[in-house]
Amino acid sequence: MAKLSYYFPLDNLVNDEIINNYKSQVQSALENNTIEVDFDQYKGSYLNFKDESKLALTFKKNINKGGTLINFFFNYDKKNNTDTISLITIGEEVLSVLKSNKRNAVSFKNGIKINDIDFKIRENTWFNGSLYFDDCGNVDIYITDEKFLINRKAIISVDNSVDYQNIIIGGNKEGDQLRIADLSVYNEVAKDEVENIINKSIEQHLTLLSKSTLMDTVSFNLTNSAEYDKLVIENEQQPLSFEFLRGGMALEKYDNCVAKLKVKKGFFKYDFTESKDVGESDEIDISPDLKNQQTNATNLKVVLEGLSIINSLEQERVLVQLEIYNLTLTKDEFSTTYTKSQPLIIDKVFEVIDLRGTNECPFEVFILGNDTLYNGTGNKAQTVNLLINNITDEQLKFSDNSGFRVISNFLDILENDVQQTGNFKLKQFRSFNDIPTKPRSTGNDFLYYQNEYVLNKGESVMLEISGLKARQPTFTNPSGSYPFYLEYKNIQGYRNGKAKFYIKTGKIFYSL
Repeated sequence: MAKLSYYFPLDNLVNDEIINNYKSQVQSALENNTIEVDFDQYKGSYLNFKDESKLALTFKKNINKGGTLINFFFNYDKKNNTDTISLITIGEEVLSVLKSNKRNAVSFKNGIKINDIDFKIRENTWFNGSLYFDDCGNVDIYITDEKFLINRKAIISVDNSVDYQNIIIGGNKEGDQLRIADLSVYNEVAKDEVENIINKSIEQHLTLLSKSTLMDTVSFNLTNSAEYDKLVIENEQQPLSFEFLRGGMALEKYDNCVAKLKVKKGFFKYDFTESKDVGESDEIDISPDLKNQQTNATNLKVVLEGLSIINSLEQERVLVQLEIYNLTLTKDEFSTTYTKSQPLIIDKVFEVIDLRGTNECPFEVFILGNDTLYNGTGNKAQTVNLLINNITDEQLKFSDNSGFRVISNFLDILENDVQQTGNFKLKQFRSFNDIPTKPRSTGNDFLYYQNEYVLNKGESVMLEISGLKARQPTFTNPSGSYPFYLEYKNIQGYRNGKAKFYIKTGKIFYSL
């Protein structure tokens, strides 16, 4: 059964680095500063590699063992039609597009596929590419477009006997452009699963296709602010409203009329996601119920309950696609657009503004006193005191929506039966008086203030964390210093963020 081992959206840069959720397994390095994020109506967001810009991914494990499938989307421009453009390099082998007998061709190792009646690789078109490494030491190349498989079989099949741990994207000549997105690496893929995975990837990731013939007449709006003509992100967000704009056309709706909004996963968030079936797609569907609205002479309007903006990729623009089913639009007696099984599809780019405040951390955070958990024989539960100091030049104002929690990738240095987030107390520094906080629930591990609270410049609060018990040291969890983070949210004037501190394991000593 195929397993998705790695997924890189390749559609955003944060601090000139790609989003990499596998830092312990994959190193990523960008070269040259001509990489940029861009949008189009067919793919949505992607990375555009201009000139000699390059991305190198180095995996700790081999990525070409039997049953591995590497899948990605690409679109290219060649400055000189006689030149070769590299799409992706696996190890030292380059999958590229070149000219052969005055026709475009795809090349990998000693294999080549030239354009013919069934296969046409071409510029300024989105394609899906796949490299499949089988159990017999061969690699198969598949190239597909938005119409799904161009060929029902691999276009190139060559032998492969070298182990690879690198994927390199870009590194082309000046003037060339390579647009790429959604790089996935699957393992344990059987031969008969390859076509289904490719088709599913295209269905999930290449759905932003403008099919509407009413782009200049019919549109839609998403709003959550009366002050800004943009999507606004605030610490306390306002509800989002959806409106379908008829553009002067008469609209007749049927009982099962529904609309879906599709965006990149990680931009919107349902507050009740546990009741939603969200798959591995990079898109998330929103289905407002339009059944009970009077729409013949008005626009469709719906408040999208339980939805908030998180914008985890920090995009300044977001491409949203509307699909709406089962309605009739009439401009005059000679023109009618009726949608039933086929939806009306419209794409629209929205500007995003973040009003949560500065992105700088307002705190200095460190362990006060003992910062080491004893992990020897007969170790007992211990308490650490985390000092949270206001390092800004102003007061920090906390509300009953402001809170803290502690997170880390190294929680396994603690005993399994110790619920590290279940033993928090917030105290005033020096007096050590308790600060009233709200009870926590299973689904919410933030420690929230119960009342409004002001922390003046240079003042501190203390987070007491009790019941901590270190595991015995092992080869994978030796004695040492481990990074933890104090995550904070909803502090007036500041974006939600986190501050690093360290907890040590081993022989006990006391910090000064």
